[in-house]
Amino acid sequence: MSEYYLSAPLDNETTICVAPLSDRRLEMSGEELADKSGYFLYTVRHTTQPETVNILARIHSEEAVWHLKDMFGLS
Repeated sequence: MSEYYLSAPLDNETTICVAPLSDRRLEMSGEELADKSGYFLYTVRHTTQPETVNILARIHSEEAVWHLKDMFGLS
């Protein structure tokens, strides 16, 4: 899979993303993952300092990436 970084604002404070997890985003989530490869559905809350990341799901196929892109209007 090529790496895609898709996102859209949910409101003035939060962005929803479908993308690989960078080390920084993983650290911001407070989660520990044995394997951070592939794509994740997550939100970034910009009004907290530091920003917080909430990992919602792991995405297992490129087809699912495109389905979520259409579903959430990501670009």
